[in-house]
Parts: sequence; C-alpha cells; structure tokens
Amino acid sequence: MENILICGYGVSGRAAARLAAAMGRKVIIADEHSSLEMRAAAQALRRENPDVEFISNWKPGHPLPPCDCVVISPGIRQESPLHKAARAALRPGGRWLSELEFALDKVHCPFVSITGTNGKTTTTELTTALLRASGINAASSGNIGTALSECALEAEKQKTGYLVIETSSFQLENIEEFPACPAAVLNLASDHIDRHGSLEAYARAKFKVLAAKLSPEQRIINSNLRPWLKKFLPDTGVTTFSAEDKDADFTLTGQVVTFRGRPVYDLTKGQLHGRHNAENIMAALALLRAVRGDEAMFAPAIAETLAAFKSGPHRMEVFARRNGITYVNDSKATNPHAVNAAVRQFADGRNLLLILGGLDKGMDFSELEVSFPHIKQAFLTGSCREALLNQLAGKVKCKLSGDFRSAVRDAVAAAEPGDVVMLSPATASMDMFKNYAERGDMFKLLVLETLRQVKGSN
Repeated sequence: MENILICGYGVSGRAAARLAAAMGRKVIIADEHSSLEMRAAAQALRRENPDVEFISNWKPGHPLPPCDCVVISPGIRQESPLHKAARAALRPGGRWLSELEFALDKVHCPFVSITGTNGKTTTTELTTALLRASGINAASSGNIGTALSECALEAEKQKTGYLVIETSSFQLENIEEFPACPAAVLNLASDHIDRHGSLEAYARAKFKVLAAKLSPEQRIINSNLRPWLKKFLPDTGVTTFSAEDKDADFTLTGQVVTFRGRPVYDLTKGQLHGRHNAENIMAALALLRAVRGDEAMFAPAIAETLAAFKSGPHRMEVFARRNGITYVNDSKATNPHAVNAAVRQFADGRNLLLILGGLDKGMDFSELEVSFPHIKQAFLTGSCREALLNQLAGKVKCKLSGDFRSAVRDAVAAAEPGDVVMLSPATASMDMFKNYAERGDMFKLLVLETLRQVKGSN
C-alpha cells in the first residue's frame, strides 16, 4: 500500500488527507501545531480509517516516516524544517506534490484556473455564475475557501460540469507542470515577497497556469502583463483585457465592456463599479468564451447575471453611512495595488481617512504614492506601522495608533461630513487576527460600537 505523507493539516491538508484515505492509501499527517480542530478532524478520519497516523506538534530533528508520496500544503514554506524533513522522508522515485496538483489528478471534470494579485475571488465567483447561466453546473474551488481535494471528493457526487479554480502563488510554487486548461492571470503587483524572495519569483509562480500548450482563447492576460508573459513563456497567442488599453480584445468604451468593438455589457446596469471590477468582468467573460464560444457572451442570461452579481464582504464593502460620512471595509486589500484600486473608487479630492498596517509581506509601500493626494489622514497600526510611517511621513498626515481598536476609534473621531473612513490595510492580518475576514468583522464592529457611543453621548 502506498504511504502518503500530508504536510500541514489546515483546510487544504485536511481535505487532502480525506481524499488520500478515500483512495485507499496509508495516510500519515504531520503538522508543527496542534489545535482542537485538527485533533477532531484526525479523529473523524481515524474512525473510518484506523491506520491514519497523526503527528502533531512536530519538532525539528524528529524524522518523519518514509513515504512514497508527499502532499505539501500551501502554508508550508520551502525553507521550513517540516518541508526539509518531508523531503528527507520521501523514498527514491517518490512523488512530491502540492495539494492542488494532488487533487487535480483526481478531478474528473474539466476546469478553468484564475490567478493574479487582486480580484481572484471576485473573478472566480463571476466565472462560476456565468458558466451556470450558460447551462453548466459549475462550482468554485481552490484558494477561494473550498480546497480542491474536497471538490475532487464531491465532484462526481454533485455532478459538477466544470470547476472554477482560484489559484494562489503559494499553491502554484510547488507545481512542476500545471495541466492544460483555460486560465487567466488578472494582474501582478508586489505581494508575498517575504515568501518568494522577489517579484520575479512571485510572477513565475503565477504564470505556471499558462505554461501548458493552450489556444489563444484559453490563455488570458491583462494586456499590461505582456512583458512578463514574454519573460516566462514562448511568444504565443493570447486573449487580452484592459480597462485602459483600447487595443485589448476586451476593453471599455465609455462604461460598456466591448469585445473587439462589439458591446457585451453595460457596467451602469450592475452593482460592480470601478476599473478593477470592469477588468474582473472582462476576465470572467473571456473564460466563458474559452469554454462556450463567442456567442455565449451575448446571451441575455449573461447580462442578467452580471447585473445581479454582488461582490462578497471585506472588498470595498460600504457598511454604514452616518452624518454624511461613509464607512468602508476593505480588509481584503492586503497589498498596495489593492489599496490604490479602493482609493480610486472612493476618493473625492482629499477625503479619505485610511487605516493602514498589519503584517508586512516584504512589499514595496512606495506603490501607495499614487494615492497620497486623496488621503486626508492615515492611521497606522500593526507590526509594520513604522515602515509605513517612513514611507508616508512628510507626504501624508499620519497618526501612529497603539493598537487596531485605537486606530479605528481615532479615524471615526477625526471624520467630518463628506469624508470616507476606510480600512484598506495594504498588509496581511496575521499579526493581530486569524485572517482578513476576522479583521474586517472587527473593524465593522468597532465602527458601529463607536458610532453608538457618540450618539448616546449627544
């Protein structure tokens, strides 16, 4: 019986372990941590598969059992001791797979892939909705929250016709060869440099989704990524999209998305606004075209689906308006590129009270300079607040806040009618929160709590 070592027992690792057990393999799980959730998941797996071995609280220097295959979770860094121990445990001729690669081999339905720095989740949800509107039973998976291994287990049961896979650089870095499928790279900006070491290494991971032999319809990029494409791949045909480049296949004419001059969708009819969302819509339409052909884009059901679509929470989410002040939760903006998109959306002169800061991922904060003219005051928090202050000092009025709660209350207190109070942190959340969603929920709670206190004191 083949031994499969699952490295990392988070969402991806737990799904991969269930898939490996369902395949009849001997499953060994290793993680440097131990939580109630992990132990419960391992116990549930053992009830059906008593041979499952769970190594929790693994410490460097402890060898892992020999194995025929390693499935590495996206959260495990290449330089980590657990990663090195797993390499040492792999038998000669064994397979080293990312969770994504392991699951892709077991998915028995076609799929499309979406990657990029920002907009992945929105575009994944949009593409899934458009494929469904065209008559395909599509499902979203991958980095969006449902591990691909989970989808591989359920796809046959659910009669899934197509999977729409959101892929992150962490998932892609361990893949040698991404399978051929329609794929889109949305954009590229400084992010996760602490993990990849350089922007080029980060970009190389992203462009793996386009490396297989694909038709021009299947290889989809933002037109400003052509230099990166030429750097990593042969000069082959692509489908391009851009809100600014009028020579792109998909572009904007006024407020109308067009495909090679032909109107496809009027942005004023829907609820997704801003240049970034126009490009997300273009990428989703391009993927629909790659699967269903040109004419599918012009069906009435497609325009109706786009008009009804709402993006999820934590991305430019307007959740309150009080006394002429707008409150926006943009907690999912974990890099400067995303912050600049939000600033373009909400800026009206210098009216933004911006809460910035969190866990630094080695990013270039100088990219925020294009937004400086619109920032009335920045409230800096988190472990990288000093780095942000060094970048903003003398150009933007700043306040160093002791903690997240103080930053929110300071911003609410400073706001005047016409202002926008926005959490758009440009950083990861894990120095203070479990994830960006917890940060966004806390921001909304603190704002509403502060507003109630102010109202009660009047």
